[in-house]
Amino acid sequence: MLSSIIFDKEVIKYTTVVKTGFPEFEDSEACDDDRGSLRTENADLAHILEKVNIIYVDNPPLKGRNAETNKEIREESHKRLLTYLAKCRKTYRPSNIDTLDERVKDYKTNEQLLKDKMKELEQARKQQEEEFRIKLADMKEEQKRELRENRRQFEEQIHKTKVENDKKLRTAVNDLEDNQKKKINELEEKNKEQLKQSEEKSKQEIKTVKDSQEQQKKDFQTQIQQSKSQVDNLKEQLNKKNDSAETYMKIMQQQRADDQAREEKRDRERATFEQKERQEKREFENKRLDAENKRIKDDADREERRLKEEREHRKEMQRIAQQQNSQQSQVSEGSEGAGFLEHVGTGAAAGSLGGPAGAVLGALGGAATYLFKKL
Repeated sequence: MLSSIIFDKEVIKYTTVVKTGFPEFEDSEACDDDRGSLRTENADLAHILEKVNIIYVDNPPLKGRNAETNKEIREESHKRLLTYLAKCRKTYRPSNIDTLDERVKDYKTNEQLLKDKMKELEQARKQQEEEFRIKLADMKEEQKRELRENRRQFEEQIHKTKVENDKKLRTAVNDLEDNQKKKINELEEKNKEQLKQSEEKSKQEIKTVKDSQEQQKKDFQTQIQQSKSQVDNLKEQLNKKNDSAETYMKIMQQQRADDQAREEKRDRERATFEQKERQEKREFENKRLDAENKRIKDDADREERRLKEEREHRKEMQRIAQQQNSQQSQVSEGSEGAGFLEHVGTGAAAGSLGGPAGAVLGALGGAATYLFKKL
């Protein structure tokens, strides 16, 4: 406004910017750095700051312990400012100074037009604000209806899913229990059959051994009878032949030796039979223990499989619960849409004071505020 209405474009050449409160005003490098910062940080004033001179001074208060030092700083700043002004010898007279009254009058007319335009914009803004509020209320109501419907559908879906999962769980548990019982019964029947077969086999072997022992006893008795018959025959022969006593004694000694040999053989056979019987009992006991260990191992394997199936089922139930929680969080996020619209409407109403563009910027600002709060 200064260069276009009150003065002309040459006013920038006769303008000086004085920055106060700069403690490093005596450091030329610090002043140069600050000039560069001012010209780059203020984009709207960059075309002015690039052309005008910038003077740095410091005017600390004359109070406290540093009053004397501050006084010297103020005097030095005053001196620098006077020195600079003493170098400004040219006089500025705008070329359009004669038409200043007309330009000011035209400016006032334009100002009135701007006021009228602002009134029209204000009326349009109020009308748009009312329409926007109505639309926002309709949107809120529609959002609430949608949220209620979504919540109802979600609750129905959760209930349906829960019922189906409970049904599947009961079916799976029943199937697992039935299969487990069936496998246990089969293994028990199998173990019983194996134990029965082992017992029958052992009984047969014991019977075979007993039969063999009986047969050996019969053979031994037959041998004894034969020996008696031989002794009787020998006695008859001795009686008949009237043999000498020495021959008789030899025969008797031979007979006793044969009897002793048969007795030793019988003892050996008895010891062999008893040893074989003990070995068969040990083998039967070992087989019984093996069957018992196998049954225990099978029970442990079944228990381990059952625990594994339970863990897998628990993981499946946790996965289903996580899915349900995810769906609930999605519904919660949907319910936050009303809060988002409320922030957008508030920002649009506040920004509508600056016209339609202000309403749009205000709505964007409200949305940014809502997202910032969520973060």
